[in-house]
Amino acid sequence: MIDDKQRASLKVSLIPLVILIGLILGAGYFLLQGEINLPKLNKGPTIQRIEGFPTVIYSDREMEKQRKVITNEQELNEFLNLVDETGLLSVKESINFDKNIVLAVASSTNDRVGHKIKIKSLYEDKEDRKILVEFEEMNPDGDCEMELDPNITVDMVMLSKTDWEIDFEKITKVLECEKENDNQYETETTEQNE
Repeated sequence: MIDDKQRASLKVSLIPLVILIGLILGAGYFLLQGEINLPKLNKGPTIQRIEGFPTVIYSDREMEKQRKVITNEQELNEFLNLVDETGLLSVKESINFDKNIVLAVASSTNDRVGHKIKIKSLYEDKEDRKILVEFEEMNPDGDCEMELDPNITVDMVMLSKTDWEIDFEKITKVLECEKENDNQYETETTEQNE
């Protein structure tokens, strides 16, 4: 039978061993970070910017604004062809639609250069199972002297697949020009479900 003195000695000798094993596992995790996928504690959706976006497409064709949740390759091709009828716009990376969806926004046809659009943030409402996609559209003020060249601004991001409801919210920023100093500043407005 083990007496109390031996038990205390055994407990004391295990403490350095536990610390050493913890340090080895921690170092291994940081050295192999990105190579081993450990389960995440937060199971919320993840977002990834698609290479080459946001972008501007120059086109004389009149187009209405677009807000799309794209769930398969066919819908992606239809959106790209809708935005760019020349067929030059493409997604350079492969998208696994079994694991991801694509969020896409496009402006209506702009008559002058200087317009931009960018998906900025996602907000989760876990109670109602909704995701709010916030995107920013920047337009030059009417006083700015911009080159006339019709265009459409486009942005797309990849989101881990979800069955939650997705809404879009536009934040409009106007770049105002001061003719005397050529100083510029922005004003901002927000529109829900644009």
